[in-house]
Amino acid sequence: MNSVTLGHGSGGRQSHELVEALLEGFRKRNIGPELEDAALLRGGYAMTVDGFTVSPRKFPGGDIGHLCVCGCANDLAVRGASPDFLGIGLIIEEGFPAGELAEYMESAAATCESLGMTLAAGDTKVVPSGAVDGVYFSGSAFGKVHTAHPLGMSNIQEGDALIVSTSIGRHGAAIAAARFNLSVDGLESDCAPLWPVVKNILPFEGLRCMRDCTRGGLGTVLCEWAESANLHISLDESSIPVEETVRSLCDVLGFDPLYMACEGCVALAVSSASAREVLDTLRKSPLCGDAAIIGSVFRGEPRGMVSMKTSIGGERLVDMPFGELLPRIC
Repeated sequence: MNSVTLGHGSGGRQSHELVEALLEGFRKRNIGPELEDAALLRGGYAMTVDGFTVSPRKFPGGDIGHLCVCGCANDLAVRGASPDFLGIGLIIEEGFPAGELAEYMESAAATCESLGMTLAAGDTKVVPSGAVDGVYFSGSAFGKVHTAHPLGMSNIQEGDALIVSTSIGRHGAAIAAARFNLSVDGLESDCAPLWPVVKNILPFEGLRCMRDCTRGGLGTVLCEWAESANLHISLDESSIPVEETVRSLCDVLGFDPLYMACEGCVALAVSSASAREVLDTLRKSPLCGDAAIIGSVFRGEPRGMVSMKTSIGGERLVDMPFGELLPRIC
């Protein structure tokens, strides 16, 4: 890698290459992190760090302040940790409207209040006009783990069922529509905090792993899981929930809903014995009415890969995307 490109921010294959390069110094000293959404710490706690540069900053279903809190809280939730404390860092362009900034902070505060999350720390930097595009948020969240055993992709086993908590691709589609000035009735980002949903399924012993389907979408998450577990993941395209508004926009722009970002959708690997109960519990939430079992895990070939039975009866491989479809979606 000679230089960093927008493709390295896609969440796909190039992002993995960038992360591996950035972590080299830590890995060779045996102080590198595991590649999950949040780190599990000694004493039963978890923490995460995330950055937000979304464009446009206001979008159907949310804004950068709401997105910052949801993104950080959801990274904790999928490791079984409650979103207890938050730190926010702001990089603000000189001349940025103070009233607009106040709106984003109010949005963040309201989202924190809904979760019982406390703003514990923060920082602001103002840079010269043109150095950044308006304002960038960064967040760090900390919370207590509420599971009897650690959740993570190392737990995935042959025979596990794969579940998605809601219809996919709505955040990426909403950002694309706003950016390209396309009017799609009813299309909104799924940006929402997941802890109120996730905490209800943590008691199930068969819960193996969860992941927030952000950059790179559901397809990238499942590819990461298959490669990490060295198992084969088989999907059924007809079982994957996709709203017609998302499907229509993807058809117009040539996108694949599998790789469109989500901000209120979680992928789950669950034992086959627990799958139906987990699904029924998810569907009790107004955020998860479209929750569905979408596939399963096998020890067959090709290992470390994802295949999908298409809606027209064929089968294709699903790989991580290469390049950047939509920069600055989160």
